[in-house]
Amino acid sequence: MQTHHSILSILIPSGKILKLSVLISVMMVTSLAYSQESFTLQEAIDYALENSNALKLKQKDISIAQADIKEFKSIGMPKVSGSVNYQYFFYVPQQPVTDFISPSVYEVLFQESVLERRELGAPDVFELAFVQPHQLTGGIEASALVFDGSYLVGLKAAKLYKELVAKEVNATEQEIKSNVTKAYMAVLIAEENIEVIQNNITTVEKSLNETKILFQEGFVESLDVDRLTLSYNNLNTELEKLLGLVTISKNLLKFQMGMSIESDIILEEEIDILVDSYKLENEKLEGSFDFSLRAEYNILSTSRELNLLDLSRHKKGYLPSVRLFANASENLQRSNLFDGNEASWLPSAAAGIGINIPIYDGGEKSARIQKARINIDKVDIQIDEFKRSMNMQVMNSRQALLNAQKTVINTRKALEINERIYEKTQIKFKEGVGSSVELIQAEASLYKAQGSYIGALYDLITARTDLDIALGKL
Repeated sequence: MQTHHSILSILIPSGKILKLSVLISVMMVTSLAYSQESFTLQEAIDYALENSNALKLKQKDISIAQADIKEFKSIGMPKVSGSVNYQYFFYVPQQPVTDFISPSVYEVLFQESVLERRELGAPDVFELAFVQPHQLTGGIEASALVFDGSYLVGLKAAKLYKELVAKEVNATEQEIKSNVTKAYMAVLIAEENIEVIQNNITTVEKSLNETKILFQEGFVESLDVDRLTLSYNNLNTELEKLLGLVTISKNLLKFQMGMSIESDIILEEEIDILVDSYKLENEKLEGSFDFSLRAEYNILSTSRELNLLDLSRHKKGYLPSVRLFANASENLQRSNLFDGNEASWLPSAAAGIGINIPIYDGGEKSARIQKARINIDKVDIQIDEFKRSMNMQVMNSRQALLNAQKTVINTRKALEINERIYEKTQIKFKEGVGSSVELIQAEASLYKAQGSYIGALYDLITARTDLDIALGKL
């Protein structure tokens, strides 16, 4: 060690050794701090909304919906296309043609008495080609949709579908908030349980040590020591279980937040402060509520609008559609493609209007209209069922919150009573006027009261969260 210190003194002036040590310590502490992340409940929710893969997938659906709108718009936009085609006939197509020229010439000669009239017999048939071996065609065509009732309605539906996806994002956000809140509370409750168990272990350990001394002095029996030892061991076993439960609960929380499972997380909230903040609020426990605050209701309402547009689209399918078009092309036909002495390019151009008038489609559109009306009726039923369901959720959640608050008050009183009983039983045992059996029974009652109180706190937090979810305020 002296050699090491002398070498360090040579390399670094003695006045800076202390500063270097402090710097290294600060760096180590800073490194440890950066390896952990601490969150309040709201920060955990915000982190989840930013990092949730489920939400990212919904955002991708919005991008897809935007692309769908752009794609559907293109149906009504003017379109221009060009083409170049070349073909070479290995065998030039020919058609049989009757010789109608020779009989005509002979008839003129006969009439002018140039030749003596005679029977010419059946006219000859020969093969005639109307195309050249090489054909090169270039052209351009433009078209535009002037009117189509189905297209106009479909464009509105595409935009409304984007709104539907956006509302599905809101539903996903509400679900994420709910999952993160409940997972966060589960960790807090488990940590509160650990704190209670650790306090109990400290108390029992102290009693055990005092009892061992009393046993050595002959004031108590070995059975008393054994009972307290068993209680002490049971508490340590329970502590190990709770430590594992905290790890599992934190992993679930990190998963719900979209956080790396390997990361360490620290919860900044305190259970008592949260419980105090979850006091009953009159506006949440009575009065009417707004269905539109629930993302599910908005999704159903938008779905109904989409079905109405679908019905309108099929009805307008009976209307004619109008399309304008124009094209121009040039055609080159030669026996030798590069012989400039042969025929040159032959141009052509046309413009027109096309009107498609539906007359009879076998009842296809009528069937689609009927299906669209049925879909509207189905959504109406779903909306009515959702309203009934939300009414029930709100009423039950309000009652559950009232019950939970009363349970917290009652279990807290019971805990205080059991704490006093346990303290008095300890005093009696130490003074030799009470047995270890009484102490163990008082201890068991205390642990049960502690568990009931912590469970009541969790039920209160859960009931408040469920009410916020039911009201659409989470």
